[in-house]
Amino acid sequence: AGCEKLVVEGKVDATISDVKSIEVTTNGYFKGNAEVESAVIAGTYEGSLKVHGHLEIAPSGVVKGGVSYKTIAVANGGKLLGTIETIEG
Repeated sequence: AGCEKLVVEGKVDATISDVKSIEVTTNGYFKGNAEVESAVIAGTYEGSLKVHGHLEIAPSGVVKGGVSYKTIAVANGGKLLGTIETIEG
């Protein structure tokens, strides 16, 4: 908790808050819950993800679980599996 940007390059199992952005690199794996302003997923994210701003899923990215976001970009090859909700406003 309490950092500007969390970069996941290995395996992380956690619940995060007070983090502005999260980036899961190609070899990264995040399991847990996060509520952030922005997210870039190039590896695997599993759990609940709430993005108040922009969510970007790279060609190698996989997001599994409950996802809510304001805006989204999914590259060709990126996967979004689970429940999806848009945040209005």
